[in-house]
Amino acid sequence: MTDNSIQTNNPKSTLLLGAINMDLIVETERLARAGETFVCDRLYTSGGGKAGNQAVAAARFADSINDVKMIGRVGDDAFGRELQTFMSDQGVNMNGVTTDPDIETGVAIIFIDPTGENFVHAIYGGNGRCGEVEATRAIDELTNAGVLLVQQEIPLSCSLDAMRAAKRNGVPVVLDPAPAKSPEEVPDGFYQHADILTPNTWEAEALAGMPIDDVPSAEQAANRIRDRLGCQCVIITMAGDGVFVASEDLRGHIPPFEVDAIATVAAGDAFAGVLGQALTEGNDLENAIRLAMAAGALCVSKPGTQSAMPYRNEVLEMAGIQ
Repeated sequence: MTDNSIQTNNPKSTLLLGAINMDLIVETERLARAGETFVCDRLYTSGGGKAGNQAVAAARFADSINDVKMIGRVGDDAFGRELQTFMSDQGVNMNGVTTDPDIETGVAIIFIDPTGENFVHAIYGGNGRCGEVEATRAIDELTNAGVLLVQQEIPLSCSLDAMRAAKRNGVPVVLDPAPAKSPEEVPDGFYQHADILTPNTWEAEALAGMPIDDVPSAEQAANRIRDRLGCQCVIITMAGDGVFVASEDLRGHIPPFEVDAIATVAAGDAFAGVLGQALTEGNDLENAIRLAMAAGALCVSKPGTQSAMPYRNEVLEMAGIQ
């Protein structure tokens, strides 16, 4: 890849609909057992929520002519105000975020062990009230959108309304199917309205109904997901093993960028956010995936969630772009 492969003359926006949380991150040697008090190493906060993380990742990667727009709901509380200020400062357009005085901002309590593995306990708060208001805002923004990014942390009916409208308007939909659900737990037609599905191995196992422990099983799972759910493109993110992509035009295993992992908690969000933004800018799927993988690798080498999202120059350097 060279700079010429990065198209930065596209004025369309990257549109995100989904959850915004305040993450309370605990670094600990291990989780406490039942009835035990265990002393942990560190506590810190960072903006979170899968859509919130992806929005910051997209905004930090975006060229200045591109607009990253967030649609969601927070409480009228200290966490909500802090999140809106931080995300706005990162370049995310927060005009589509509702401040709800009747409920608290979503919170996720995240435990990180010495290997960097994470254990997430979420209380969705205002995210759970996303509905017609948020869906309508997303639909209104589709006329100038290059891509719509959605996840599974807000009511799925809200996301599905926006996804259906995106299909009608010819706007590609990137769905991060997290937290994991089986196909039986989602509304009819939900996955068929996603152009690109980006599960990690746990989520892909839930969708495919089979274990994934190596590249051949990831390929089998991706094929099964495409056949069962009707998605055009499935990209399974496999942490330190890279990704497997299955689509009509691109298929195969892409090896990872090598980094020292500190925390894996938001790597998938860095991947999805930069993937969406790279597609908005006009990159083809292969180049967009390579940029997204570079972003995910950089993210795991830093502490935090939204604060760990890499900047454009870092991503281009990691991807080896001249």
